[in-house]
Amino acid sequence: MENKEAFKFTGQDAENYDRYLGPILFEPYGRYLASKIDTENIKSVLEIACGTGRVTRHIREALPRHIKLYATDISNDMLNVARRELDNDGIDFNMEDAQNLSFADNSFDLVICQFGMMFLPDQKKGLTEILRVLKPGGKLMCFTWGDTLNMPLFKLLVNDLVLPHFDDEDTTRFFVPFSLHDPAALEDMITSAGFKNTEVSRVELRSGRSSPKNIVTGLFTKHRLGKEIMLKNPSVFEPIVQKFEEEITTRFGAINTEFDLVAFLTSGEK
Repeated sequence: MENKEAFKFTGQDAENYDRYLGPILFEPYGRYLASKIDTENIKSVLEIACGTGRVTRHIREALPRHIKLYATDISNDMLNVARRELDNDGIDFNMEDAQNLSFADNSFDLVICQFGMMFLPDQKKGLTEILRVLKPGGKLMCFTWGDTLNMPLFKLLVNDLVLPHFDDEDTTRFFVPFSLHDPAALEDMITSAGFKNTEVSRVELRSGRSSPKNIVTGLFTKHRLGKEIMLKNPSVFEPIVQKFEEEITTRFGAINTEFDLVAFLTSGEK
């Protein structure tokens, strides 16, 4: 399995991603980001890596009706969920490679990328493309996850439960979603790409509420992480499921379970 595919979602994975992870991870930050959009003088908005449309819905609700929203993702399976759930309400869905956008130069007043930048094989090229399609004075808003060590649930899952079974190989792929967590590095990355007035802010939110079983299902049982374990050592799959659910119940509660999340909102202007 290629390293970059540890967090790739296709087919049924896209449905599971939306059902289990959407409410607990992406809704809180989607609402937050939408609340920070300054709609004054905005005529066109592009969302990159929109996934199943969890954030797209909140962006659409925050924008005046006359503003066109283009929502893009490299996975058509993810886009199909978004199209179904949002019914194309003032949204133009497009399958796009963020590193090679089809849009003309100077097309958008605002580009949003929530929890997608980490997955680009060439992040510099992606930022160059975003800068290209932004109008002069246009703005980028980009969310990336914090370090697993600063989020107890992800430390439990990734560092404590999964990684020990891969101590004989490179484990970089397991940290791809959490790889852009250094504020100084984020600011340097955005500035080096040509953006001005860059800002990086740490945003701590509570997850959406769920049950321990659904959290385990979304983040392990029906997640690529669980599939990696099955490929590596099937005999430890069920023990990890049991331990993960027990620890979630003990640490975060058995009913209406929620936990702390950390992310960084990086912005810059063309």
